[in-house]
Amino acid sequence: MLTASTENQEWLQQKWQALTAAVFAEPAAADAVWKELLRHYSEPQRSYHNLSHVAALLRRAEQQREHIRSMETVEFAIWFHDVIYDTHLKDNEQRSAEWARCAMIAMNIDEYHIPPVWECIVATATHTVTAPEIIDLPLFLDMDLAILGAEEKVYQAYSKAIQSEYAWVAVDDYRQGRGWVIEDFLQRPTLYFTPRLTAELEAQARHNLGAELRALKQT
Repeated sequence: MLTASTENQEWLQQKWQALTAAVFAEPAAADAVWKELLRHYSEPQRSYHNLSHVAALLRRAEQQREHIRSMETVEFAIWFHDVIYDTHLKDNEQRSAEWARCAMIAMNIDEYHIPPVWECIVATATHTVTAPEIIDLPLFLDMDLAILGAEEKVYQAYSKAIQSEYAWVAVDDYRQGRGWVIEDFLQRPTLYFTPRLTAELEAQARHNLGAELRALKQT
């Protein structure tokens, strides 16, 4: 589930090529960015925030296509939102947004694409709708947290993968920090912003988060 197969990687490359062609990106630069994306998302410490996560979001975006105003914005945000991911850092989202800006400029893409992609990426720091003028932002954030509403076994694999990414943190410190994150989510009126994904995922997500929180407190 949490690693990208060769077949999946080929599909991802096709998706990237289709996206960059649609916005008339300079082909050689787009190929260079693809290689950098592949390198970043294949870093060995990424147990969850890897190419499999990108693929899952792209497939969900396809399922939600009729509800998305700018597919280019959403797909670029998916590709770039975790390109910088180091659990020792506190500003991965800002770094990823800047990386995205530089990459899009390097590909000679019309710069009007940059601000909405930037806003989508930085909003993942708090998972709140920080830029309501970006119509697709709520759905993008919901898709990024769709894993919380997965079936129980899938969620448990996800939570183990997240813990693996923080393997350098002392066990008790991780349990406390992860518990705070979960409690923050559970205190929200709703975890999701769009009616469709609220109906689909909210109940299961709260069940999953509650079960993990109880397990963290018992150990």
